[in-house]
Amino acid sequence: MGILDKLRGTPAPGGTERKQPAKSMVAAAMPLSGPGVRAVARARTASTTDQWQKEAWYYFDVIGEARSPLVWIANAVSQADVYATELDPDTDKPTGPSDDAMASAAARQVLGGPQQRMGLLRLIALCWQVPGEMWIIIRPTGAGKPDQWHVLSGSRLEAKGDTWQYTDPTTLQRVTLTSRDRLIRAWCPHPDDQTKADSAMRPALPVCREIEKASQNIAARLDSRIATNGIAILADELSASGDDFMASLMNAAELGLQNPGQASSQVPVAFNAPGELIANGGAFAHFDLNTAFDGSVVDLRDNGLGRLAKALDMPNDVAEGTQGESNHWTAWQVEESTYKIYIEPLLKTIGDVLSEHWFRPALILMGMAPDRAARFELGWDTTAIVARPDDTENLRDLHDRILISDEYMLTENGVPMDAMPSSEERTRRYLEKVVLGAPTLLADPNVADAVGLDIEVQPVAAGVDAEIGAGGELETPEPEPAPVPNALPGTRGDAPDNEPPEGLTAAAEVLVMQALDRAGGRLLTNQNRGRFKDVPRHELYRQIRPEDAGSLVEIKFADELARSFAVRPGALRVALEMYVTKLLSTGEAYDPDELRWYLR
Repeated sequence: MGILDKLRGTPAPGGTERKQPAKSMVAAAMPLSGPGVRAVARARTASTTDQWQKEAWYYFDVIGEARSPLVWIANAVSQADVYATELDPDTDKPTGPSDDAMASAAARQVLGGPQQRMGLLRLIALCWQVPGEMWIIIRPTGAGKPDQWHVLSGSRLEAKGDTWQYTDPTTLQRVTLTSRDRLIRAWCPHPDDQTKADSAMRPALPVCREIEKASQNIAARLDSRIATNGIAILADELSASGDDFMASLMNAAELGLQNPGQASSQVPVAFNAPGELIANGGAFAHFDLNTAFDGSVVDLRDNGLGRLAKALDMPNDVAEGTQGESNHWTAWQVEESTYKIYIEPLLKTIGDVLSEHWFRPALILMGMAPDRAARFELGWDTTAIVARPDDTENLRDLHDRILISDEYMLTENGVPMDAMPSSEERTRRYLEKVVLGAPTLLADPNVADAVGLDIEVQPVAAGVDAEIGAGGELETPEPEPAPVPNALPGTRGDAPDNEPPEGLTAAAEVLVMQALDRAGGRLLTNQNRGRFKDVPRHELYRQIRPEDAGSLVEIKFADELARSFAVRPGALRVALEMYVTKLLSTGEAYDPDELRWYLR
């Protein structure tokens, strides 16, 4: 049920004295009814310059270059997710998401729960940046339903007699707050008089006035240019037909105003005049009324936009809308610095306000001891906000060295834990890598079965390699007097007699080249980029020797190729993986005769 069902008649937070150091307050819970309402309203009116806040909202509405970066910051803030965190008793610093069920349940209801939280966080961020002040209203709905949350701009709540009233933004009904509700005023304190609100837009207002006037000047001149283009003077010799000429000129001007986008409005007006006047240039004179100032208005407006970007409380590239022009390697740094300097303080302030005036009192009324409730506060998960550098290669290296866990590796790469393979799949995939390096292990029927190869295993003598026949079965050569283990044959002199089907070698060569190309792409790490521009990707393995060749091997379409030539898919795939692994391990050049040996 709604937590505020239990907060009736207690507008100000209660509980025991907190042990941690006091924080600077930027919010207060207001009395909702009684004589205190009038006193609070009078004090707030005396300490607030309401006119500049109205002007800030006006320019937010009419100047897109001011609105866009403020909305960008607000959208970033709205991506944060809230959680309950417990403070360390020694340092008073948050210890990360808490496992306490009661605290977590209360945190999930903050700002109306997941359904409302994003929109309300966006409103809070906009109110913080434009008027610098907001009201947070929490109302119980009863009947076991979640509390109703609203965020209103500072001027949207009024004191009527001994109560507060506002217009519900969803129903447009006038609402009078009662003692069952909870009202919190939050504001960005001005450094000089901390009872007054301050905002990022306040120092930018003079610049916004200049930008507006420059835009109005440009728009007025555009309209004026459509209506008239300077002054036209006619020679006296045209007086006989002057009336007709002026009538034609006025008709052309009216048509141009009615159809400013049509080509007809750009056609010059034609009239007749004596030839000698035309030759002397004296029949008609035109005077342009533009001044030197008119040509500089656009530059003045552009200069004002640059000053606006510097005045707003955010990085210049965000204010100017150029953060998207950063290259791949520096974009994350801009976002990281933006979060640390501009977004994190706002989220911390919101968390402190809600923790002090709603979260801890709610925990107490849910049954938590006051001393323990004082150790909790609201924290923010900013995974969706902060874009960090691609650290995949470093993480992979640490994971290969068994210095970080599988769970941490998945979490840092944004992969859910349920994507981890089962123990059976992990065993099979591990054995596949081992078998690629030592194919003789397939002589063990348990290994062959584990990697999913449906082959008939023949017993082999110790130290003698098993070879793959054309039908996919393992063949055992006769033992030699002095056998030498050779998992990956280095010579072609001991090739078996059976030949692969005609055309199979040429088709398999395509798959081998594709596999080498994919392996070359994976070898191009950040350290190697740009060093081998003239080397084809399928030959990069000869320049960059991999540490784990088996992990780079990926053969695609082997099963489809095997079916086309009526050979066993598993046998063909293993043969190709063995050959590609051998090339990557030794750095030798591709040899079609050697590929044919593996396919026999």
